[in-house]
Amino acid sequence: MAGMRAMFVAAGVLALLGTAVPATAQPTATGTVRGLHFFDRNVDGRWQPGEPGGDSAVGLYQLDGTSVATVGTNPDGTYEIPDVPPGQYRVGINPIGYQLTTPSEVVVEVTPGGTSRADFGKLGGDITRVTWHDRNADGQRQPDEPLLPNIQFWIGRWGSGTDGTGHYSMPNQGTSTYVLRFVPPDGTAFAPQHVGAPETDSDADPAEGTATAVIELVDGKINQVPNLDIGLISQ
Repeated sequence: MAGMRAMFVAAGVLALLGTAVPATAQPTATGTVRGLHFFDRNVDGRWQPGEPGGDSAVGLYQLDGTSVATVGTNPDGTYEIPDVPPGQYRVGINPIGYQLTTPSEVVVEVTPGGTSRADFGKLGGDITRVTWHDRNADGQRQPDEPLLPNIQFWIGRWGSGTDGTGHYSMPNQGTSTYVLRFVPPDGTAFAPQHVGAPETDSDADPAEGTATAVIELVDGKINQVPNLDIGLISQ
């Protein structure tokens, strides 16, 4: 009997050795695509400290245009697309209303465990200048006429104002028509509009207190509005 048991055990071992064990499929290692969407203030196509991030959707595509993923940028303009299988991909943005300072689409190579980078720069239009006391009420800013701080203005329901030196700035605006409605302090009114040299005239409608700035793209270039000035006279 002992011999028979030994034979059965040996046969069982041989059977186990002859049974094929299915191989466990190993997951394919993936990579990451990340980058930055930024306002390229000096228009050099590269990000520098101090240049703010921009908001946009970033798309990842196969080379044939098939969509793989779309993500939004973070508040600082950064984005990340994880778990991308190895291969070549197109990465792009479509910043409508802004001047591109980098290509809107690039091709990246994703490698297992690696990180591929694609940054995108754009330029917006700045609306800036001053409010001043037009002492002689001629609609032209003279060198000795003082700037007026803390003058409030509105664009729709959004409000802002001049700083403590009488300057204001709305940087990085997209293409649109902006109507700024200024609020004159008590005892003041608006100076005559569009009298004399445009670099130093008053741009507010005296009846409405509104000044209009137009930001547009012409041949791929965005314009700036550097002298939307507002003169106030004493009543």
